[in-house]
Amino acid sequence: MDQRQELIKWIYNFLKKNGFIVSEPDLYGLVTFDLICRREDERYILKILYNVNTFSKIGVVPLIKMSALTNSKAIIIGEKAGNSKLERGVLYFRHGVPILSFESFKDYINGESPFIYSAPGGFYVAINGQKMRMLREKNNYSIGYISQKLGVSRRSVSLYESGSSATIDIYLKLESILKGDISRNVNVSITEEPSMPVNVGNDFINEVLNMMNNIGYVSEYISRNPFDGLSYNSDSHLMIGTFNSINENTNRIISIKKISEVLEDTPILINMENCGKQNIYGCRIISIRDLRKIYDIDSFNELLEK
Repeated sequence: MDQRQELIKWIYNFLKKNGFIVSEPDLYGLVTFDLICRREDERYILKILYNVNTFSKIGVVPLIKMSALTNSKAIIIGEKAGNSKLERGVLYFRHGVPILSFESFKDYINGESPFIYSAPGGFYVAINGQKMRMLREKNNYSIGYISQKLGVSRRSVSLYESGSSATIDIYLKLESILKGDISRNVNVSITEEPSMPVNVGNDFINEVLNMMNNIGYVSEYISRNPFDGLSYNSDSHLMIGTFNSINENTNRIISIKKISEVLEDTPILINMENCGKQNIYGCRIISIRDLRKIYDIDSFNELLEK
């Protein structure tokens, strides 16, 4: 077992022990993510890479789409960035996606959010400006006095009190001067929102998703996944898989079913031909011919019930 596969197993076991419902760690060559999990209102989509520098920009859009449409946090978990080990308690980013080491992720799940993050120029601490101002006034220190002790401008001190971050060395000096913890937790969330492209699936996928839109669902194509899209309205969330032949894609169908169970979505398989089956592995099957006859949600629900 290589280092990445071993890391996936460790994370899978950790999540199971901590009460999460988790997709199986082997989803037959899934690319966008490696694990998806849920615990009550918490949902995470995890991309696991031993070396996080191997995360390419091509995987960003489907990962962000999945995160937005399923109300889940997307996080990359790794151990190294190039030749450097990821530090515990530090939040990193790549292409706008948050990155944590496994140890940092365990801390985060256990309620300890990071307050240090990596950015060009080094490590930074997020400052609780309101608490900083309160401690400064409690100690009867002026902004000028703080700026002089730090060796920075008065404007910099004002920015810290407005919530700007500081380098670690400046933060440690501030903490010593004010005699208190003035850090705040960093938001572990996507920082860049790339433009979402229109559907770019093949003709069959696009036809299916357009028909779902016409029925009354909002449908989104998601690349590099075992399913092809998500369709949703105020009442239901559907996970859509399109197939030229149901009988030739057993592993892919199992993957769709496992992911839908974690997300509590309804898996729907749209088949190019009429296969004579109503469901497979608990996934409902509809032929494209039958779907073309449907014009509203009520008719669609009737078809599912049949």
